[in-house]
Amino acid sequence: MSEQYRYNCVDESVLLPILKKHVFIPLHRWIPYWVPANYLTLVSIVMMWGIFLYFTTLELPSPAEIGAAVLVITAYVIFDHFDGLQAKLTQTSSPLGEWLDHFSDVFNGAIVVYLGFKCLHLPLDGLFLVLTWLNFVAFAATYVEQRVRRELYFGKIGSLEGVVLMIVVLALCVPESGRALWHLELGWPIYQFLLASFALGCFGTVITCLQRMRALPREFLVFGIGGSLLVLLGIYLELSTSWLFCAITIFSSEFILRNMQQHLTSQESVTVDLVVFGLLAGLVGFHWLSWHPIPLLMLFSLGLGLSMLLRCRRLLTLWRPYWVWWNPSTPS
Repeated sequence: MSEQYRYNCVDESVLLPILKKHVFIPLHRWIPYWVPANYLTLVSIVMMWGIFLYFTTLELPSPAEIGAAVLVITAYVIFDHFDGLQAKLTQTSSPLGEWLDHFSDVFNGAIVVYLGFKCLHLPLDGLFLVLTWLNFVAFAATYVEQRVRRELYFGKIGSLEGVVLMIVVLALCVPESGRALWHLELGWPIYQFLLASFALGCFGTVITCLQRMRALPREFLVFGIGGSLLVLLGIYLELSTSWLFCAITIFSSEFILRNMQQHLTSQESVTVDLVVFGLLAGLVGFHWLSWHPIPLLMLFSLGLGLSMLLRCRRLLTLWRPYWVWWNPSTPS
């Protein structure tokens, strides 16, 4: 706790300077000084999880519900930048704040993909799982690079540009005619070009991260192979999309969390984790024996999820002194 914390990030986003000047900073002036930065992070978490849980109850969202999703994602983007501005203004930047902000983004990114499929009225099938997995791989590469190079890097076309594009796409889906536009055939439905662009963006992020690291860390390679095999095997065996989505989310977030922990605390090295290959062997065995494989996915998800929660608890305990209930004074 004695080391001075310093947030080391290079952000070359093409949209950030524009949005920061015309949206984030002007709106941030309405945030009272006494509000802690971490509260703003928690607001964005609650909003995103709230709309996600609500959409899981819907078969096909109505135009009003799609409009609500657009508003929530827009608010998420704004509050996701409010917390950094508030921390800088109040001089309360901390590893706790960095962890809350970036670790919540891992889940929020998957939620954005989920909302995109729901609002475009696309089936939550194998394509959804593949794109969700590619999104996680891109996040994982980003935070593996941060651990290796001790610097967080966001390129010119990154997550901010992707989420803003998704906001535009979903806004066009509010009227029925707008959603129909994405289903027009130009050899393939237009939405497939959109999804292909998303996949290419994820691949581009991974490749540029590896280029800057000038290495392929073994633990990242094992993570990528294991998760890819899990997704492909799950699709082949026609396993429950919901449980596969849950499994790859927990598997990915636990790996990313271990990288964040090592970067922020230097307490534990990130080792190769082969547990997913045990799951793969079990799924193949259950299929061969004609047994129902879902209990295996449930056990894997619950076990890894519990491990992740315990790790989060240890981090929260370590960083408890950084928690601020309110900022007691105004800036001089």
